[in-house]
Amino acid sequence: MKQLPPETVQLLSSSQVITSVVNVVKELMENSLDAGASSIDVKLENHGLDRIEVRDNGLGIKAADTSVMGMRHFTSKICSHEDLERLETYGFRGEALGSICAVAEVTVITKTEEDDISTKYTLNFTGEVVAKKPSHLGQGKHQSRTINQQWNYLAIRHFHPLCPFPPRPGVIVRCPKHKYGCL
Repeated sequence: MKQLPPETVQLLSSSQVITSVVNVVKELMENSLDAGASSIDVKLENHGLDRIEVRDNGLGIKAADTSVMGMRHFTSKICSHEDLERLETYGFRGEALGSICAVAEVTVITKTEEDDISTKYTLNFTGEVVAKKPSHLGQGKHQSRTINQQWNYLAIRHFHPLCPFPPRPGVIVRCPKHKYGCL
Protein backbone atom coordinates (compact mmCIF):
# COMPACT_ATOMS: atom_id res chain seq x y z
CA MET A 1 0.00 0.00 0.00
CA LYS A 2 0.98 3.60 -0.61
CA GLN A 3 -0.16 6.78 1.07
CA LEU A 4 -2.09 9.06 -1.24
CA PRO A 5 -0.60 12.49 -1.97
CA PRO A 6 -2.28 15.36 -0.08
CA GLU A 7 -3.78 16.76 -3.30
CA THR A 8 -5.50 13.44 -4.02
CA VAL A 9 -6.80 13.15 -0.46
CA GLN A 10 -8.23 16.66 -0.68
CA LEU A 11 -9.87 15.94 -4.03
CA LEU A 12 -11.41 12.68 -2.80
CA SER A 13 -12.81 14.22 0.35
CA SER A 14 -14.03 17.30 -1.54
CA SER A 15 -16.04 15.12 -3.89
CA GLN A 16 -17.94 13.91 -0.83
CA VAL A 17 -18.89 17.48 0.16
CA ILE A 18 -19.44 18.94 -3.33
CA THR A 19 -21.61 16.50 -5.26
CA SER A 20 -23.54 18.69 -7.73
CA VAL A 21 -24.01 22.19 -9.10
CA VAL A 22 -27.07 22.45 -6.86
CA ASN A 23 -24.88 21.55 -3.89
CA VAL A 24 -22.37 24.30 -4.76
CA VAL A 25 -25.17 26.87 -4.98
CA LYS A 26 -26.69 25.62 -1.70
CA GLU A 27 -23.36 25.87 0.14
CA LEU A 28 -22.71 29.39 -1.17
CA MET A 29 -26.24 30.56 -0.38
CA GLU A 30 -25.91 29.19 3.15
CA ASN A 31 -22.66 31.15 3.49
CA SER A 32 -24.57 34.25 2.38
CA LEU A 33 -27.36 33.66 4.89
CA ASP A 34 -24.84 33.03 7.67
CA ALA A 35 -23.26 36.39 6.77
CA GLY A 36 -26.59 38.12 7.37
CA ALA A 37 -27.55 38.63 3.72
CA SER A 38 -31.09 39.79 3.01
CA SER A 39 -30.54 39.69 -0.75
CA ILE A 40 -28.84 36.90 -2.73
CA ASP A 41 -28.36 36.88 -6.50
CA VAL A 42 -27.37 33.60 -8.20
CA LYS A 43 -26.20 33.52 -11.82
CA LEU A 44 -25.49 30.29 -13.70
CA GLU A 45 -23.84 29.91 -17.09
CA ASN A 46 -24.65 26.68 -18.94
CA HIS A 47 -26.72 25.44 -15.98
CA GLY A 48 -23.75 26.08 -13.67
CA LEU A 49 -21.39 23.83 -15.61
CA ASP A 50 -19.32 26.77 -16.87
CA ARG A 51 -19.80 29.36 -14.14
CA ILE A 52 -21.65 29.97 -10.90
CA GLU A 53 -21.77 33.43 -9.33
CA VAL A 54 -23.40 34.18 -6.01
CA ARG A 55 -23.65 37.83 -4.88
CA ASP A 56 -25.12 39.01 -1.62
CA ASN A 57 -25.38 41.97 0.72
CA GLY A 58 -23.99 40.11 3.71
CA LEU A 59 -21.39 41.40 6.14
CA GLY A 60 -18.42 40.50 3.95
CA ILE A 61 -15.24 38.84 5.13
CA LYS A 62 -12.95 40.68 7.53
CA ALA A 63 -9.48 41.36 6.14
CA ALA A 64 -7.93 39.37 9.00
CA ASP A 65 -9.89 36.27 7.91
CA THR A 66 -9.34 36.41 4.16
CA SER A 67 -6.04 34.50 4.20
CA VAL A 68 -7.83 31.40 5.53
CA MET A 69 -11.36 31.85 4.10
CA GLY A 70 -10.88 29.03 1.58
CA MET A 71 -8.80 26.73 3.76
CA ARG A 72 -10.51 23.57 4.90
CA HIS A 73 -11.51 23.30 8.54
CA PHE A 74 -11.30 27.04 9.18
CA THR A 75 -14.61 28.45 10.41
CA SER A 76 -15.91 31.49 12.24
CA LYS A 77 -18.93 29.55 13.52
CA ILE A 78 -17.52 27.23 16.19
CA CYS A 79 -14.39 26.84 18.32
CA SER A 80 -14.95 23.37 19.79
CA HIS A 81 -17.36 20.45 19.63
CA GLU A 82 -19.32 21.89 22.58
CA ASP A 83 -20.43 24.71 20.27
CA LEU A 84 -22.33 22.17 18.15
CA GLU A 85 -25.09 22.12 20.77
CA ARG A 86 -25.75 25.85 20.24
CA LEU A 87 -25.53 26.15 16.47
CA GLU A 88 -27.56 28.92 14.90
CA THR A 89 -25.94 28.85 11.46
CA TYR A 90 -26.17 26.67 8.37
CA GLY A 91 -22.44 26.19 7.98
CA PHE A 92 -19.99 25.35 10.71
CA ARG A 93 -17.56 22.69 9.45
CA GLY A 94 -15.23 24.89 7.44
CA GLU A 95 -15.64 22.58 4.46
CA ALA A 96 -17.72 24.31 1.79
CA LEU A 97 -15.44 26.86 0.15
CA GLY A 98 -12.33 24.70 0.61
CA SER A 99 -14.05 21.75 -1.02
CA ILE A 100 -15.23 23.91 -3.91
CA CYS A 101 -11.66 25.18 -4.37
CA ALA A 102 -10.44 21.60 -4.75
CA VAL A 103 -12.63 21.02 -7.80
CA ALA A 104 -12.98 24.45 -9.47
CA GLU A 105 -11.41 27.87 -9.93
CA VAL A 106 -12.71 30.21 -7.23
CA THR A 107 -12.63 33.98 -6.83
CA VAL A 108 -14.09 35.89 -3.91
CA ILE A 109 -14.86 39.60 -3.98
CA THR A 110 -15.68 40.99 -0.57
CA LYS A 111 -16.16 44.28 1.23
CA THR A 112 -17.14 45.05 4.79
CA GLU A 113 -18.64 48.33 5.99
CA GLU A 114 -15.19 49.33 7.27
CA ASP A 115 -13.51 48.81 3.86
CA ASP A 116 -13.25 51.71 1.41
CA ILE A 117 -13.33 49.43 -1.64
CA SER A 118 -13.89 45.76 -2.27
CA THR A 119 -11.04 43.31 -2.80
CA LYS A 120 -10.91 40.41 -5.24
CA TYR A 121 -9.17 37.23 -4.08
CA THR A 122 -8.22 34.30 -6.29
CA LEU A 123 -7.94 30.98 -4.47
CA ASN A 124 -6.00 27.90 -5.57
CA PHE A 125 -7.06 24.26 -5.23
CA THR A 126 -6.05 24.16 -1.54
CA GLY A 127 -8.03 27.32 -0.75
CA GLU A 128 -4.90 29.44 -0.42
CA VAL A 129 -5.12 33.04 -1.63
CA VAL A 130 -2.83 33.27 -4.67
CA ALA A 131 -3.85 36.72 -5.93
CA LYS A 132 -5.37 39.81 -4.36
CA LYS A 133 -6.34 43.07 -6.04
CA PRO A 134 -8.74 45.98 -5.55
CA SER A 135 -12.17 45.61 -7.10
CA HIS A 136 -14.96 48.08 -7.69
CA LEU A 137 -17.94 45.76 -7.26
CA GLY A 138 -20.16 48.39 -5.72
CA GLN A 139 -21.00 50.48 -2.71
CA GLY A 140 -21.95 49.21 0.73
CA LYS A 141 -21.15 45.86 2.24
CA HIS A 142 -21.25 42.83 0.00
CA GLN A 143 -19.52 39.76 -1.20
CA SER A 144 -19.48 37.72 -4.35
CA ARG A 145 -18.20 34.24 -4.94
CA THR A 146 -17.51 33.16 -8.50
CA ILE A 147 -16.90 29.55 -9.36
CA ASN A 148 -15.42 28.97 -12.81
CA GLN A 149 -16.05 25.33 -13.52
CA GLN A 150 -12.72 23.83 -14.44
CA TRP A 151 -13.88 20.51 -13.01
CA ASN A 152 -11.29 17.78 -12.92
CA TYR A 153 -12.29 14.30 -14.04
CA LEU A 154 -13.05 12.83 -10.61
CA ALA A 155 -15.26 15.71 -9.57
CA ILE A 156 -17.16 15.55 -12.86
CA ARG A 157 -17.77 11.83 -12.45
CA HIS A 158 -19.43 12.48 -9.11
CA PHE A 159 -21.26 15.63 -10.14
CA HIS A 160 -24.26 13.90 -11.71
CA PRO A 161 -24.35 10.43 -10.15
CA LEU A 162 -27.89 9.71 -11.42
CA CYS A 163 -27.08 10.54 -15.02
CA PRO A 164 -27.30 7.38 -17.17
CA PHE A 165 -24.36 8.40 -19.36
CA PRO A 166 -20.78 7.42 -18.42
CA PRO A 167 -18.49 10.33 -17.54
CA ARG A 168 -16.08 11.55 -20.22
CA PRO A 169 -13.69 14.41 -19.62
CA GLY A 170 -14.58 17.50 -21.61
CA VAL A 171 -17.77 16.04 -23.11
CA ILE A 172 -21.15 17.54 -22.30
CA VAL A 173 -24.20 15.50 -23.20
CA ARG A 174 -27.89 16.13 -22.70
CA CYS A 175 -29.35 14.12 -19.85
CA PRO A 176 -33.10 13.90 -20.65
CA LYS A 177 -34.01 12.51 -17.24
CA HIS A 178 -32.56 15.49 -15.36
CA LYS A 179 -32.73 18.18 -18.08
CA TYR A 180 -29.20 19.47 -17.56
CA GLY A 181 -25.81 18.78 -19.04
CA CYS A 182 -23.94 15.75 -17.80
CA LEU A 183 -20.24 15.19 -18.21
